[in-house]
Formats: sequence, C-alpha cells, structure tokens
Amino acid sequence: MIRQSLGRRTFLLCNNILIWVVCLSVFIPLWMVIATSLSPDSVAAAKGFVLLPRTLDFTSYKRVFGSMGYMRSFNNSFITTIASTALSMLLTSTMAYALSQKTLIFKNFFMNAVLVTMFLDGGIVPFYMVVRRMGLINTYTAVIVPVAVGTYNLILMRNYFRTIPESLIESARLDGCSELGTLVRIVLPVSVPILAAVTLFYTVSHWNRYFEIVMFINDSRLYTLQVMLRNLIFAGSSEVTAMPVFNNFKMAVMILAMLPVLLLYPFIQRYFISGIMLGSIKG
Repeated sequence: MIRQSLGRRTFLLCNNILIWVVCLSVFIPLWMVIATSLSPDSVAAAKGFVLLPRTLDFTSYKRVFGSMGYMRSFNNSFITTIASTALSMLLTSTMAYALSQKTLIFKNFFMNAVLVTMFLDGGIVPFYMVVRRMGLINTYTAVIVPVAVGTYNLILMRNYFRTIPESLIESARLDGCSELGTLVRIVLPVSVPILAAVTLFYTVSHWNRYFEIVMFINDSRLYTLQVMLRNLIFAGSSEVTAMPVFNNFKMAVMILAMLPVLLLYPFIQRYFISGIMLGSIKG
C-alpha cells in the first residue's frame, strides 16, 4: 500500500469537505421544497417552510392536478418542449453534419458565422420587431423557431461528428447512399452519446423557457407552467383561483415543474458524460 503524503491527505480531506458542502447546498433546498409541499395548510401558514414534515398531506398536489389552469399550462409546456426539442435536434444534427465535412464549400465562413452568434446579439427590440413583422405574435411559433438552434450544442455535435472515422462515411457513399441517408443510417446510430446529451440540453432549455413566452404570448391561456409558477411565487396568490395560497401549494407547483426533467435524466445520464467529453475534445 502506497503511503500518501501529508499534503495529499490534506488535499483529499478538503476536497471531500467541499464536495459534501456542494451536495448539501443542492440537496437541502430540494428536500425543503418536497417537505413543504407535503405539509398541510396550517403548518405552511405558521412556519412557511419545513424540513421535516410531521404528517404527509397530499392536498396541495390534489389542488394542482385538479386545477384546469395549471394543468393546461403544464400541457402547454409539454407540447412546446416536445416540438421545440424535435425541431432543434433536426436542425442541429443536419447543420452539424454539414459543418463536419471537409469538402463543404465555404466551411470556414459558415463556421465563423455560427461562432459570431455566441458573442453578438441584435438586441431585444430588433428581435421583437422581426417576430411581429412575421405575424408570429401570440403563437407558439414565435417561441420555437427563433431559438431552434443553440450555438454551443451545434459546436458540440459538430465536433463529435468529426471524431467518426471517415472510412465509415466513405463506404456509405461508395454504396450509393445519399448524404441524408449517410447521416441517418451511419452517423446518427454511432452518435447516441452526443445525441442524448444535446437532447437533454435542449429539453431543459425549452422546458424552462420564460422570457420568450412573456414577450410574445399575450393570451394567458397559452402561458406555460414556468410563467404561471413565476407569477405564483412573486405575486403570492394563485391567478387561477384568485385566492391567497401558502407555500405548500407553491412548492407543489414547483415539483410539477421539475418532474419531467427528473424523469428524463436517469434514462440518458449514462451517455451524458461521454457525449460531452468527446464533443468537446476535437475542434
């Protein structure tokens, strides 16, 4: 057994302490949200937040699932997230495949044009004016199409595609496969890690989208759950029932907002690290 030096042991101790502090700083607020959501109104009204609920009360969840307004906003978030993620993955994968090809004409120009979007922004007013002139105000198209492609995700996927052996792509072309067929039959099946990672990025981003909804959607019936949650937390009352609510109801809505991501992550977490690492190595 190799004996570790005092400096090494001190470093490992400090590292472990730091990891525990970070884990607790994440776990304790999450646990407080869960515990408060399971508390009755009397406890939530008296204490606000709790760490250890004395009794388990699911009344808040029954109110949330029985509320047409919050369930409608949940369905709106679900629909827009699925549509946005599907469109984002379609555009990102095709663009990344094209940019990863050495034979692409003006490849450097297109790549620089993509990189510029990471540093320069036209601003909110031009963004709103373009969407309004296109007649997209008060439609979900306004919150799906303009943010369909993320530059960071595009670069990750493009870098990953460049690690695929060129012999695989050349063999598909020799067999008469088109570029689209090569992408679908050869490239995507061997790119599951980066596809899973980018899908998670897009899903979380679209699910938590708030700014575009507030800016482009005027009909409250089209609001997503994140907008309803923000109004609930800061206004202190439910816009659906026009009645004051306690923290247990707010935390129950918050759990509903976190639930889809919490359910999705376990299925793709095994691909997450490998996809990010391989997509970040080769430039």
